[in-house]
This record gives sequence, C-alpha cells and structure tokens, in this order.
Amino acid sequence: MKKVGVDVGGSHVTVSVIEHNATDNQKQTFFRKEINTNENPTAIISAIGNSIKEALDHQNGVATIGIAFPGPFNYAKGVSEIKGVGGKFETTFGVHIQQALKNFTGLDTAFFAFGNDAHCFAVGAYHRHQLKSKRTVFLTLGTGFGSAFMVDGDLVENHPDVPKNGVFYDKPFLGTIADECFSTRWILAEYERLSGQIIKSVKALAALNTDVSKIVFRNFGANMGTFLFPWFEKFSCEELVIGGNISKAKALFLPVLEEKLKSLKTKINILFCDDAEQSILTGATIIADKKNRLQMENTIQSKRKTTQALLPVNEVVKSNSDYNIFPSFHTNSDVFVGFDSLANAISKQKKVIIDGFGGVLWENFRNHLNSALTEKKINVLWYDIDACLKSSAEIDEMIKPNMNGDDLVFGKRYEGELSDFFDAEKLKMLQPDSAADICIVYGTGASLANWEGQLIYVDVPKNEIQYRMRACSVKNIGSTDTLAYSQIYKRLYFIEWPVLNAHKERLLPKIDLIVDEQRIDEITWMQGSDFRKALDKMLESPLRARPWFEAGVWGGHWMKNHIDDLNQEEVNYAWSFELITPENGIVLEGNNHLLEVSFDFLMFRDNKKVLGKAAERFGNDFPIRFDYLDTFDGGNLSVQCHPRPEYIKENFGEPFTQDETYYILDCRDDANVYLGFTDDINPKEFEQALIESQETAQPIEIEKYVQKFKAKKHDLFLIPNGTIHASGINNMVLEISSTPYIFTFKMYDWVRPGLDGKPRPINVEHGLKNVYFDRKGERVANEFISKQTAVQEFPNGRKMNLSTHQEHFYAIDRYEFTGDIEIETLGQCHICMLVEGDIAEVSAGENTQTFKYAETFVIPANVPKYKINCKGDNKAFVVVSYVKDSWC
Repeated sequence: MKKVGVDVGGSHVTVSVIEHNATDNQKQTFFRKEINTNENPTAIISAIGNSIKEALDHQNGVATIGIAFPGPFNYAKGVSEIKGVGGKFETTFGVHIQQALKNFTGLDTAFFAFGNDAHCFAVGAYHRHQLKSKRTVFLTLGTGFGSAFMVDGDLVENHPDVPKNGVFYDKPFLGTIADECFSTRWILAEYERLSGQIIKSVKALAALNTDVSKIVFRNFGANMGTFLFPWFEKFSCEELVIGGNISKAKALFLPVLEEKLKSLKTKINILFCDDAEQSILTGATIIADKKNRLQMENTIQSKRKTTQALLPVNEVVKSNSDYNIFPSFHTNSDVFVGFDSLANAISKQKKVIIDGFGGVLWENFRNHLNSALTEKKINVLWYDIDACLKSSAEIDEMIKPNMNGDDLVFGKRYEGELSDFFDAEKLKMLQPDSAADICIVYGTGASLANWEGQLIYVDVPKNEIQYRMRACSVKNIGSTDTLAYSQIYKRLYFIEWPVLNAHKERLLPKIDLIVDEQRIDEITWMQGSDFRKALDKMLESPLRARPWFEAGVWGGHWMKNHIDDLNQEEVNYAWSFELITPENGIVLEGNNHLLEVSFDFLMFRDNKKVLGKAAERFGNDFPIRFDYLDTFDGGNLSVQCHPRPEYIKENFGEPFTQDETYYILDCRDDANVYLGFTDDINPKEFEQALIESQETAQPIEIEKYVQKFKAKKHDLFLIPNGTIHASGINNMVLEISSTPYIFTFKMYDWVRPGLDGKPRPINVEHGLKNVYFDRKGERVANEFISKQTAVQEFPNGRKMNLSTHQEHFYAIDRYEFTGDIEIETLGQCHICMLVEGDIAEVSAGENTQTFKYAETFVIPANVPKYKINCKGDNKAFVVVSYVKDSWC
C-alpha cells in the first residue's frame, strides 16, 4: 500500500508518494505546488488537495497520508488553530482541514494524519540519518522557529527537562518571543535596521558577503546560542539537528553558535540536514502510520462503559402490569431517524450551527453527517468550536476555586457562563467561507460563534455522559487530561452542567432541529417547533421521566427481581433515579420513534406551569425527587447525614439542602432503619470511634451510638438535614426528598471498599460539622417517624396524611382506594407513585397516561385536577408529594 507525505509550507506544498516502508535513503519523487496562504479556506484546501491528487495521478491503494502542517494546530483532530503567526493560513482558523481534504480528494478509505512540521522533521531526520543520540533537539529555521525533542528516539512534549509543550517558539527572549528572533522575519528586519536597506530573502543576504550581512548572521548565531544554552543544559542535549532554509547559511552563524554552546556540561554534536524536506515528508508518513495503528486499536474499545441498555429507536409498549424502563410520551409530530434524513433537512442551508450538551461524541457525529452530505455531492466545510476554547491551563485556573482541590466528591457551584470557557478573539476569527456549499460550526457552545443560520441542538442524557466518561470516550470541556472519574463527575456537577443548562435555556426558543445523540451511530431528531409544541402538551398532562439504574456496594436484588427488562447480569441494583430531574430525561414518541431530551427542558419552557406556586421560590430547580434505594439481600447504607441549609449554600453553592424521607415500599421481616442517636450519645466518644475506625479499618459497634428501628411496609422515616441515618439490609426504600442528591456525608461505611475495590470516600469532618447530636432517644421516635392519619374519607377509600418534619418543605399524602378518585393540585406540582396495586390510568382533561406499580409520575401544577383509575379489585395506594404552601 502506498503512503503519501505532504509538507505544507508558507509558500508551497510538497508531496511525495512513497511506495515502500520508508526504511532507507532511497531517492524520493516530489511534486511541488505554490500556495497562497492568505486565500479563503476553500482555495487553500483546493491547492493542497490538488497537489495530492496530481501527485497520485489516479493511483489507487493509498493507506496513509501524513501531512506536516504549521501550527498552532490541533494535530489529533486535524483542525487549524492558526492565530497570531503573521497572517499565513489564519483564514483557516477552526476549519477541520483533515475532513476537508478527505472530502476534496475523495480518498475515503485512506487514513489522514497531521503532524507539526518540526516533529515530522525530527522523526524523519532521526530515521533517515540513523541517529543514535539519547537526547536530541531538532530545529527548523525558516518562516518560523520550529523545535522538537527526542529521548531515545521518541518525541517528548511533556517532560520535566523540556520547555512547556515541547516548543521554543513562544518562549520569551529579547523582549518578545523566540519565534520573532529566530526566523526569516528577524534576519531581514535586522539587516534593514543596521543598513537602512531592504532585502528580499535570506539567500540574497547570505550572498552579499558584506560586513553588515556578516554582523546580522553573527548576531543571529549569538542570540541563538544564548537562548538555547540554559535549555540544553537542563535537557543534557547530546545532538542538535538543524534544518530549514536559514540552515543553508550555516557557515555564517555556526562558528558563533558553537562558541556560545562550548561550555555546556554535555558535549554537543551539531548536525545540519540538507535533506530537511525529505526528512519532513518521511517523518509525516511514519507519524501517520503510528497514529493509524493507534486509532485501529482504539476503535475496538467501547464508547460507553455500562451494563445498561440504550434507549431503543422504537416505542416500547407494555400492555401488562410490568414496569417500563423506557416510558415515552406520545406527540402528534414526526420523530425522524438517521443522519441521512438530517442531511436532507439541512442540505439547502448555507450556514448551520450545531450546538449541544457536553458529552456528545462530536467527531463521531460529524463523521456520520459529513458522509451523508458528501453522498449528496455537497461541499461542506466544518468549523470546530473547540478551536476557540481557552487553553486547558486557563480553564483549570478559572475553575480552581470551584473544584475544592482533590476532594473526591464536593466542589462549589460555578456562577459564570459557558462563554467564560472561550476566547473572545478566537470566536471572532471563526468566519464562514462563502465559497463552500455549506459551512457548519459544530460542538458544545457552537452558537457562541454568532453565525446567522439554522440552529441544531444535540442532546445526550446525563447517564450516558457518565457511561462515556467511564469508557474515557469523552472529556470535560477544554480538558486535555483524563481525570479520575470522581473528579470528572465533580467538574460536571458543579461547573459544566450549571453553565450548559443556562446555555440550553437561552437556546430553546431558537432551536430549529433537536437531536437525540445517545445511540451514537443512529440519531433521532424532530423539528424545533414540533419539539416546543410537545413540551407544551406535556405541561398539560401526566408524565413520567425515564428512570435509570446503577449498581452499588450496598445494592440489592429487589429491582432485579421485579423489573424484567433490567440487565440480569448486573451485580446488583443500588439505585433507581426515578425522578432526579438534574439527571433524568423525558422521552418523546412520534410515529413510533423515540427521542430523549433532558427533563429540564420542561422547566425552561415554563417553570410556572410545572411548579405553580412553588416556581417563585425554586425557579428552574425542580424541588422534589423520588429514587429507590435497594438493599434486598444487599448491605446497609453508610451511616450518614446531610448538610444544614447555611452549610450547603456557603460551601457548595446550593440554594437549598438535601432533606430526605424513607418511604418503605417493601421490606423483609428483619428490615431496619438506623435513625438518630442513642439517648446516652457521647459526641467526643463517637467522633473518636469514627476516626479510629477510618484509620485502622476496624468495624465499630454502631448501635452503641445510633438507634435502630424496625421497618414495616408503608412506614415513613423523616430525615431532615443534620440527622444521622442509614437504611438497613432488606429494605426497598422509596426516597422522597428535596432534589439535591450528592451531598451525603458518609461517617461510617462498615469498613468496606466500593465495587471498584477502592475505599469509598468518608466525610467525617463534614458530618460532624452538620449532625445534630440532640436528635436522640425518645425524641427520634416522636419527631422523626411519620404519624399517618386519615384526613379525608370517601365511599371508595381515604386520604392519609403522612406527616413530614417542620424542616421539610414538602408534604406527603397517600390515597388508598378502589376504582377511581379525583385529586386537585391546588396550584402545586404533584409527584406520585403507585405503591400498591398493578396499573393506574391517570387522566387530566383530554390527556391520559397509564402507569404501573412502582413507577413515578408527575402532574404539572398547570393541571388543575386529575383522575386516577386503578384497574383490578384490590385496593390501590398512591403516594403524592408536593411543596407545602407555607414554603412557597
């Protein structure tokens, strides 16, 4: 298979077709073509693409195409990030050069890879000249100051002995940067300064052989030696390899350069390469081969790491009483399937903006849509919004106060905007090329480019984002590092999700097309106007969020045994996110196809219609959550507490705290709940026992400190903030709580590792600052176990009030009945569950939904009243929770 090496320079493109493995010095055949680096991107792509096509001359069997391209450049993606280098190629800023060249040449099966020209030179020169040096520095001297470092023949960029990012060009020198001092620009400007005359080229200056011209080159060599000396001393450089046009004048600057470097501790050999161009082309193909092998290895890896199934494309109908893990809401609009249909929808546009949530597999998405567009013979130019991001280091510094160091769980909510992550000057540089059929700017934050065009928004469920993070297939916004999963999630929760949600809210009225990307290779989508109509319809109807399920160290088997569609191979199920709106989605069905978007779209559409009276206080924050904690044949939850309101606000930036209740949906006879302290609790003794257990990994007799109460079906245990508690084994707990859901201060965890074998984070210090030691003894039974009283009787049943604590802002009722009942919302959103019975048919006006046992559903406050008709002869129990009027 043939390999193609391409060197894109400041004035020309050189191409070489290599028919072998580039392992010898066999003479190469070159094809060279001039290029105007100031033209529009389409013209530049055409010049490079035509050079490749003409060099190949219709030859087939091309395996790899390695391209040396000047920087700044995203070499992994093949995206130009050229800015501030004198104007050359700056019109290509943000353009996906790799995709554009692939489209132009039609070499669909070839692997295109990019490399820094200095890196290509280094790899090619080391190979061609069969170098053996252990520590080698390579310089290319021409229109810019290129550099590369090798240790034992391998390129290094992040190494303690080399400059940051492994480059010299941006390092300070003589009041400017090195690139301005060791380039053609400096030499010509220095001659003009000393002589008052203008000369056109370094070659012409070298030929002058005048006193002034000699001084220019001596100064050049002296400056270079002064600059390089400390870096070479640190790196212990053994060999310096120099190429590029300026190197041809070596006789004029080498003596003074050698003089400046002669006192280095490590003796250095200086080698000049007259075959720099051949070396660059050879190096480009070697680098391309290596990247091709790595990509083939990576494609084998899964893009998501989980045992849970993807949402299917088609509607899942459960005609019996089985719990449905894929609930959907019927719309009267079309949901379309596939990239081909999306390509049809945008094919007549000149400019398209594809924005979306963090966690979308953008390059995979772009590849699929590009293929669909090119099949229609459409010349598409892709612009990557990531080119406009601030550097990873800048972003890390910006969010540092919110990350709380290496804390495994807790950060502080970021109060800024998505635009904070982007460089405003770079955003201005992202300009569409009118010569292309379609220009598409894509990626998270794409609308910040301020293009006028069709707006597509791509959503992906938060559970899928986490599965992708676990598989290392996506990273945090602007991050170049793969962080530990706990740090990835912490950055998502406290920083990225808040800014992305605010960005999504602003875009909702403008979205032309909405896309569900979670299936990776098969999207579903719908028109933005239809999407907004569907949201409006949901605001008048009973609805259910899509739940998702997770294993945990204390997880049990109740859900596995009662929900047939769950993966039975999973080790256990600890949680079900029944309704934790910051992470749940809602699924829309149209013409039997399913499209999922985040639940918060409903809040953004009209939070008053969702929350009614509570909207003024909670805004877009849905206040109540329902989730399952399953310990059947599992283990005890950690002994824990939750932060007091002022603590969570000051330390974590949350507007309200994590007040909980445990509703016992089901349990075995031996089930218990740990709640409150024993009457004789000694806080200091308890603290010391916790610390010693943590240090020695020895269990403690927790019942010496914490009370244990027998759990019975339909009991309700009250857990306002600061209350010590835990669910014991053999409970199926419906946790009815305020929405914050990660602020659990684990104080004792039974001396066990997590499912990954690593210690689980313990938060004794946080816990001791928040726990109330006066919640003890008889007070606990009197105040923290709900009193259940009948407040209304009717012919076919009754309404029970399940008292909550005075610190709980939500109330809980239970309706026990046969047949049907009607419930008024009274201006509040109702969160409901059928906790006894098989099937409930819930109607609001003309809208009817069917819900099964243990399924959570929501009645928006916009619905004045709703009817529940329970099928079957047995009495049904429906739990209903809502915000207390007094807390609105």
